[in-house]
Amino acid sequence: MDPVFKIPVPPQDTPYMSMNNIIATSFMTLAGLTGVGLGIRELRKTGSLLPLMLALSGAMICIPEVFYDVIGAVYFPWSESNHAFTILGREMPWWIVAGWFGYGAFMIFIYKLLESNPRTKTIWLMWAGAAASSVIFEEILLNMGVYHYYGNQPLIILTQLPWWWIPCNSVGVFLAAAIAYRYRERLRGWKSVSMLLITPLSVTAVYGFIAMPSWIAVNGDYPWLPTQLLGMATIALGVAVFAFILESVLGRHPFRPNYVPAAAPSPGENL
Repeated sequence: MDPVFKIPVPPQDTPYMSMNNIIATSFMTLAGLTGVGLGIRELRKTGSLLPLMLALSGAMICIPEVFYDVIGAVYFPWSESNHAFTILGREMPWWIVAGWFGYGAFMIFIYKLLESNPRTKTIWLMWAGAAASSVIFEEILLNMGVYHYYGNQPLIILTQLPWWWIPCNSVGVFLAAAIAYRYRERLRGWKSVSMLLITPLSVTAVYGFIAMPSWIAVNGDYPWLPTQLLGMATIALGVAVFAFILESVLGRHPFRPNYVPAAAPSPGENL
């Protein structure tokens, strides 16, 4: 803990794993390019620029990522040759830009799923699958040493990933995709460029809604039980916000699993 500010100090002795950073950056860049390719396909097929902008908007989350990292206690080792930008004194490697760029493919998947007007339980199952995939993927990356959590992290259930982070990221990008789908008629042409702002703000909004209990735990020196309860509070809030998005943005009854809207809500419709 910092002797003056009484908050966790970022690790100073974590090595920069050059090859592992290259592998992670390459993989996520490929995933992002897949999303861009799907967006271009939709542009040719439907004439809509929105899916392409949704895919590109994932990379913009790297900017507010710095704020999540400072308050949530995440550190990315970097080098002079792998340094994208510095905000709040945090040097961010190119890997994190590629990491969020890769989320663009996932957001297009959500967008296309919503276009198919599935049962509500299908959307819940999609989110559960995304959460499970996140656990596997992040545990791999953490064991590769491309980033590290520090501080009093709640809910480290397997090896290194604190599970309270899972709803923050997954619900955040779901909100962005849900907004794109809900307002797809308004976000035509040049207006679709607004997704470059909407997506990072959506993720930031979800962090603001649900992460505070875990932020308190991470930056404190609490016993085990209160720490875990604060992490569980974030997960519970994540479920609540996901249900809120289903009802308020998508016009669905979140706890009627077989519910299918008769028609997709229009942008001006009261839900």
